[in-house]
Amino acid sequence: MSEPRKDPVRGTWSFVVDVRAANGKRQQVRRRGFATKKAALEALAAVVADQARGVFVRPSRVTLAGFLLDEWLPAKRSSLRASTAHSYERLIRLYVEPAIGAVPLSDVDGSMLNALYSELLASGRGRARSGGGSGLAPKTVRNVHGVLAKAFHDAIRWGRVVRNPCDAADPPRGQSPEMKAWSSDEIRAFIRSTSTHRWAGVWALMATTGLRRGEMLGLRWQDVNLDAGTVAVRATRIRYANTVAASTPKTARGNRTIAIGPVTVAALRAWRKQQAADQLLMGSGWRDAAGLVVTVADGTAPNPEAFSNLFAKLVKRAGLPAIRLHDLRYSYATAALADGVPVKVVSQRIGHADVGVTLKVYAHVMPGDDEGAALRADGLLREL
Repeated sequence: MSEPRKDPVRGTWSFVVDVRAANGKRQQVRRRGFATKKAALEALAAVVADQARGVFVRPSRVTLAGFLLDEWLPAKRSSLRASTAHSYERLIRLYVEPAIGAVPLSDVDGSMLNALYSELLASGRGRARSGGGSGLAPKTVRNVHGVLAKAFHDAIRWGRVVRNPCDAADPPRGQSPEMKAWSSDEIRAFIRSTSTHRWAGVWALMATTGLRRGEMLGLRWQDVNLDAGTVAVRATRIRYANTVAASTPKTARGNRTIAIGPVTVAALRAWRKQQAADQLLMGSGWRDAAGLVVTVADGTAPNPEAFSNLFAKLVKRAGLPAIRLHDLRYSYATAALADGVPVKVVSQRIGHADVGVTLKVYAHVMPGDDEGAALRADGLLREL
């Protein structure tokens, strides 16, 4: 065992240690890329301790990219949504493989990942493809970190490495894009302005339930009970790469049944009649085999991006503040909470994984809660 050495060019630390292989022969293990001598000494002590306990895993010479793309991702595809698998592969190929993909899996460490994150934030590219360009958003870099953390977690379970280098890395912090919310009056104005549109019932439904775009486009008439005034979210339509595909809600709470009001029910009844007339007119040319609620004139499901673009045009035509389609969901939840609807009910209606998520996102729209608590506490003091 030797003391850690500092690379005079890179300024990082490395060490070499002898270990006993499975065949009884002694072999050398080299680890490099530590930011400080202290970090190198800690890693060296860990290797020695693992060797003494008999749990040391001989570093694999498979590269990081080889493990991620040839082993890990193929093994995980069956348990991932198609869009999620595509997103993982895209992040790996664009931002991990060009920069550190050739590094042996067992050599990846926290300092190496921190360097990658810094480069991605600065230029949007890794070392292997450096050369200008705008940096990535912190959220994208955190997504890269998230994929690597999952992959190394599985690498530990599979006996490929001993530790997860992501635990020693520091992904960037950052806030999500600012969301804009309409007031209750603006929501009503939008519903009124689209009351003559062929999808008037669709816009009313989204504005009064907080349905996500994918949930709205995946909604089938078999999941809508107009007599009972309910909508069951059971399917979605999502877009990834150049593909639009049917899918299911991400979480168990995403599968939910939502009550809808009489005005929305009436608008949906009118739309269903119009859709039936479209189908009769098209005859054998009708394209909808799934019984979708949202279709164009020939029964084709609209492209999700085109659907969002249409929403933007309708907002502009109505003279309302510009918001994204996803912000209509945010507007509904904000208005409902401000109107006194219990947070648990709002959370259930919009399909959050738990109430904690709702509180985290919408706590700022409930300032009266804290003020009310303060007044009640003050009242207790006055009674003394």
